[in-house]
Amino acid sequence: MDPRGPVLGPANTRFNDYVGTVAADDAEAVKDQPSLYEIAGIDRDRYTILAVDLRVDGPVTATVYAIDRVEHGIAHAEIADLSESRGDIPVVPFDIPEVNVEDLIRHAFRRISVRLVTQHFRDHALVVIEPRAIEDVDAQAWNS
Repeated sequence: MDPRGPVLGPANTRFNDYVGTVAADDAEAVKDQPSLYEIAGIDRDRYTILAVDLRVDGPVTATVYAIDRVEHGIAHAEIADLSESRGDIPVVPFDIPEVNVEDLIRHAFRRISVRLVTQHFRDHALVVIEPRAIEDVDAQAWNS
């Protein structure tokens, strides 16, 4: 029996009306502020967090996915080598109980950016332009 579970892929929802990207910067260590490892209750000497899921579907839930370096007998710097030799990286899910998303984001990340685009236009270049007053739009349409 293959002990492997599902592969973590892109985020998804029931209908995926909007799809997008997310980027985040690690928070700087601040005295008296919990790290992501502390918030999740994970031993950083044993595990390395590789992924984070945040979900809002009724209650807000969060899961972090971490590799057990002790079980695999590797150091942090050898995680990519494990992936190359196995073809994947086995991760353990850790649900964060009663997550407060604002606290999680503020303590675990210095910056976070989310961009969602309607699914039908995700592969199109969206160019940001300056908004025009409605009078300008009406005049342009009238002169066309």
